Amino acid sequence: MIVGSGLVARAFAPLFADDARTVIFASGVSNSSETDPAAFARERAMLAQYLAGDITRLVYFGSCNVVNPLQDSPYFRHKRAMEALVAAHPAGIVLRLPQVVGHTRNPNTLTNFLRDRILAGDPLTVWTRACRNLIDIDDVVRIAAQLLSGAGPVPKVASIASPWSLPMTEIVDLFESVLGRRAQIIAVDRGEEMLIDTALAERTARDIGLDFGPDYPLRVIHKYYGQPHES
Repeated sequence: MIVGSGLVARAFAPLFADDARTVIFASGVSNSSETDPAAFARERAMLAQYLAGDITRLVYFGSCNVVNPLQDSPYFRHKRAMEALVAAHPAGIVLRLPQVVGHTRNPNTLTNFLRDRILAGDPLTVWTRACRNLIDIDDVVRIAAQLLSGAGPVPKVASIASPWSLPMTEIVDLFESVLGRRAQIIAVDRGEEMLIDTALAERTARDIGLDFGPDYPLRVIHKYYGQPHES
């Protein structure tokens, strides 16, 4: 069963839409700038409803950034609470994701935002000490499917991310290379590292033949933002 209609929900639907054992909960607040308590309350109520049902397994998508104590916005406080709610349930599994890249018209994704600003020639404020981790939505599905296949024990909480958490300046450089355009950067000396335990994701990637080589971030950006530019 799939709950949601966005990028993650659509990507998981071919494998899990007809799986009566598994609820893929890919709905709720996706904008990390959200501050409306009503939006958080709606997600919590929907999640609690599914957890109270007759389920064998519920997969909730958390955020890799919840482990960063400096991330204390309403959004991240909400994500921590939802992760705890799911992890405390016998059927709950939390899959933490970084910046997922795929075909979506959502302007709030990091990569769509970067693409749009660079192509428009608009000023782009870049926190020079901030890092982000990009992963292809197709690879998220491949790794998750392997973890959920029953081939081994599934952790209650696991991160699905690439080994490459890059400074934002490097990510902008990659976009400039792929788009063939220079970014109008306003550099700000702010941000922090992105600390993610990728051991399980890397091990699973090797098992399924997924290449997480050093050029992985460039390949992901080129796949979705190379010519012709698509959303």
